[in-house]
Amino acid sequence: MSLFCLREKAEEMSMNGKLGMRAFSLLLALLLVSVGVVSAVSAERVEDVSRGWLDTFDHWVGPRDMSEYTPVVETPQWVPITEESARQHPGMIALDPEKAAELQEIDAIGADVVPVSPGKVSLTLKHESVERESSDSDTTDSIPDVRMTQGTIIWYWTQDTWVSHEITIHNYDYSVVSGTVIFWSLEDNYGYGVPFSGLAPGEDLNVMVPFKVSAQNSSIGVKPIAVAITVDPGGITSWIERMPIDAIEKYNNDASHLFDPGGGENLETSDLYHFPFSEGYRVLSEAARAADGTTEPYQSAYEIMQRVHDMMEYNNETMYVEYIFSDLYTLDHPSPINGKYQGVCDEYGTLYTAFTRALGIPTRFLSFTMELPSGNITGHAIAESWNGTTWVHSDPTWNVFDNPQVYRAAGNDHINITVYGDADDSYYTEDPNDPTGDGILRYEDFRTQILLGEVPRYN
Repeated sequence: MSLFCLREKAEEMSMNGKLGMRAFSLLLALLLVSVGVVSAVSAERVEDVSRGWLDTFDHWVGPRDMSEYTPVVETPQWVPITEESARQHPGMIALDPEKAAELQEIDAIGADVVPVSPGKVSLTLKHESVERESSDSDTTDSIPDVRMTQGTIIWYWTQDTWVSHEITIHNYDYSVVSGTVIFWSLEDNYGYGVPFSGLAPGEDLNVMVPFKVSAQNSSIGVKPIAVAITVDPGGITSWIERMPIDAIEKYNNDASHLFDPGGGENLETSDLYHFPFSEGYRVLSEAARAADGTTEPYQSAYEIMQRVHDMMEYNNETMYVEYIFSDLYTLDHPSPINGKYQGVCDEYGTLYTAFTRALGIPTRFLSFTMELPSGNITGHAIAESWNGTTWVHSDPTWNVFDNPQVYRAAGNDHINITVYGDADDSYYTEDPNDPTGDGILRYEDFRTQILLGEVPRYN
């Protein structure tokens, strides 16, 4: 439904020898009238072109790079955890940064990965080993062979909460073994361990390892993880491997953290934003890569805005003019030429909203009309993200962040804003082009429309 999609401005169209859709339709109608060939069928088509919000403006806004109007966004210096700082958190263990970097570079261990519930997977590791006989060891300093065989891993982490991972270990050794199972966050250089004892030869043991997602000692984004098993005496590492799935860390949206002023409305899923259900890991991993390493909502939103701008290619073909496409649809239909995702400002705004909400940044989807110096009215779509104290403007189509005055700087006036939400693909079911759940929506599918009008900060 590309209701807020971007089109070339009137001046740009004329320079390129092109006419806007509505201008072309009107010109064609006038020509047909002049020769007296406008049929009843043509008249019915003219009636049918009424498209709600699409008909409230004359031309579409075109893609621009207005990054020069973006304030400087500095990246906070991240300080790796040390053994001294780890001691401030009971149960936390510091991991040597060089060892952590080494583990991040190795291939993850092979495993069968099965989703258990949103944000949780079951792993069955693929490694071959046999029970050791006593004759296999002639020395007293050999390391007992204890390995992880299965596990249930929570990969969707919320800051300042505990997540528990169930790890199944097996003793392939010939003697009883004691030791510790450690769950590591490799990027943040820390983990938590749980001791075990009396594991007999050939036996399995399930160990529940709690892990604190510490906002103070970590960052938002992709979290490579590993599991290690150390054995007594001496805490020697018997087995350590990088897991086949990376965790994803998001902001905490409770009352003492990044609380949504809309009571959760600006974080909810819809037919346009899919997470963490269905193919949620795919959307979340894209979002996590975009904001990887950030520590503040403002910075995270800025990085996501830039990433969406870079990964998208503006495409105003007819299909993008009439409809708006979901995050998954956009990700599933990249350009066969350069691999970039396709769309107009609707899709730019949708992908940005999906990514920010997925990482716990409350975001609302906005559309607006504005007046050009020529008097023509244009339409556009952007978003605003909540940083904990205020709504921050974000326009991935124009590559500009936190500067709502950019539209005035571009020569526009009367910026009239509407907030859209509650996209429901089954709402407008009588439309044969809008079957339930296809990820393609019309303007009418947005049930919530809040008219903000000519907001002072934009005007």
